[in-house]
Amino acid sequence: MLRVIRNHRRAAYGTARDASEWESLRIRPVSIDHGIFKAGKVPLANAGDMLARSLAAWDDALLFGTKFGFRNAQVTVIAPTGTIGLLMDCDTTGVEPDFALTKFKKLAGGGYFKIANQSLRPAMKALGYSATQTDEILAHVMGTLNLDTPMPDADGRIPATGPTFRQHLTAKGYTGDNLVALENQLPMMFELGFAFSAWSMPTQVLEAAGLDPAAAKADGKFNGLKVLGLKKKQIESLNRRICGTQTVEGAPHLKAEHLAVFDCANKCGPTGTRFIRPEGHIHMMAAAQPFISGAISKTINMASEATVEQIGDAYRMSWELGLKANALYRDGSKLSQPLSTKTDVEQEDEDTEGLEESATAGEPVASAASSQGATRAAAVPATSTSTTSFESPVAEESSVLVEGDRFVERIVERVVERVIERPMRRRLNETRGSITHKFNVAGHEGYLIVGLYEDGRPGELFITMAKEGSTIGGLMDSLGTAISVALQYGVPVESLVNKFAHQRFEPMGMTTNSDIPFAKSLVDYIFRWMGMQFIAGYRDQNAPRRPASVAAPVTAEPLADHHGRGVKEDTAWQHRTDGASARLGDRISSSDMGASGSSTDSPRGSERIASILSETTQITESDVSTSAHSAGVSVVTETTVATKRVSVLDQATATLMGDAPACDGCGSITVRNGTCYRCLNCGNSMGCS
Repeated sequence: MLRVIRNHRRAAYGTARDASEWESLRIRPVSIDHGIFKAGKVPLANAGDMLARSLAAWDDALLFGTKFGFRNAQVTVIAPTGTIGLLMDCDTTGVEPDFALTKFKKLAGGGYFKIANQSLRPAMKALGYSATQTDEILAHVMGTLNLDTPMPDADGRIPATGPTFRQHLTAKGYTGDNLVALENQLPMMFELGFAFSAWSMPTQVLEAAGLDPAAAKADGKFNGLKVLGLKKKQIESLNRRICGTQTVEGAPHLKAEHLAVFDCANKCGPTGTRFIRPEGHIHMMAAAQPFISGAISKTINMASEATVEQIGDAYRMSWELGLKANALYRDGSKLSQPLSTKTDVEQEDEDTEGLEESATAGEPVASAASSQGATRAAAVPATSTSTTSFESPVAEESSVLVEGDRFVERIVERVVERVIERPMRRRLNETRGSITHKFNVAGHEGYLIVGLYEDGRPGELFITMAKEGSTIGGLMDSLGTAISVALQYGVPVESLVNKFAHQRFEPMGMTTNSDIPFAKSLVDYIFRWMGMQFIAGYRDQNAPRRPASVAAPVTAEPLADHHGRGVKEDTAWQHRTDGASARLGDRISSSDMGASGSSTDSPRGSERIASILSETTQITESDVSTSAHSAGVSVVTETTVATKRVSVLDQATATLMGDAPACDGCGSITVRNGTCYRCLNCGNSMGCS
């Protein structure tokens, strides 16, 4: 660490980049040039004091570090302070120029927040401008912010005398209180049009203009200044006079050599042309990097027209000058960037105004040939294609020009499409069917209620635990709400089951459901049950007792014992999921008992059972008779189709390999072994056994 501090100190003392004094540095930093300080080329009154303090600071860093040591690997960094700087009421913090002299911040809830640079007046005073000159320069940048501005003519020229904008608003219906409220809003308005929205204009003014206030508020293209009868050039002129040009370029009294003092990261205002180029940002960071042991968090702003080659050159220059980090940002590359120098609707307004100007230019001739123009407009086919969108308004403007003795009509059609992408939620009917399932996992009882759509798909899930008010009950209730919303927004049940099944945490344990005898958690049980209910084939793949896939329904008469008495049968077995296998086993046992008196001791019975377990048997016909000749023996006629022999172990293994991971020893697929997994190939256990 002392080596790092010594290199920092050498940079402060102006050691050349090609000197041999640097310790273990492949890329040498850019040191302070003491020559420009001695020559008086640094335009700061206390430049000498700043240089002396920088040398003393690194002398102390080396001295104290040698004596006491260092606790942190990073001595200094420059943290990101852009947004924090706004809260600190700072124009700029860190190694960062201002974004623009006047900018606006887009608010998350809608609207804009105007931010003006507060260092202009102190800077003008430091540069030697008088108070009067400073006021006029600031009025050029920030605007007059009052309504006592002479009304411009149709060409945008402001006369020396004449009616003011305040008088024009009064004639349109504004009261004294309305004008006071309007003037109080001007300092926060980015441009004049923001103060004349349908929400801020008085109701009586809108009604006097023949507009419905509710319809005006619903119109996204509403322009209050046009409603007041102002033309485009008049609006532009009033906007520059009242809200300012947002740039010092063209300001009265400002000297050309002082323009560079007020350059920002971006062009200032709609008429500004000056800005700090990326090379200036990089050189500024290179001057500070030798004294920063970490990196500099700073954005290098590039214009929206920046090319790939320019971005590559910026990275290369940063590397050559020894920067440790470089963050490039091309203006407008984000869908919604927090700071901007122009609003989102400015470009749309410019396009619309261009159409209106074309129409206005042709008004004298259009009135003479209106009928002929209307006929031609009707004959022009539509050239726009329809696309899927929520809004597709068409703005059509036409103008008639004269070329020699011919009338030439120009029709401009502009299709404005706004595609709004939002998720679609399909809610259930007010009255719908549902499935209720009671579960018990390790003594924790509860109920699952699944609401269904008309087609039987799940649309909501309610999880009710027996112990209300418990932590588990609250968590399960929240989980049910989240899953319900997911299902209604179209998330497939398969995705939810695959994501949440086999989650392992307490409470876990035995259940009362034969399809899910052991649950690794409540979440595991809930989603495995949903998979068995709503996913085709999931039960066959995951239930310990799978139903026979080829067994046909079989009916049987009550059997009689050797004395002719009826034998009472338990019909509960008919509803078991493995009913076909049970029915077949019962018949075999009865047949063997009638022939030999014992099914367990007969070799023939054992061979028969083994044969059934190793073959796929399809019962095509069964005849049961209880005649005296058969003496109560069931006669079963079977057609046995021999297929691939599947051992009992293979069947059990297939059941246990549904979600098993690969063995971390040999790579084979493991099988479930209680709550853990075991490898049948190498014997490795991936858990508790």
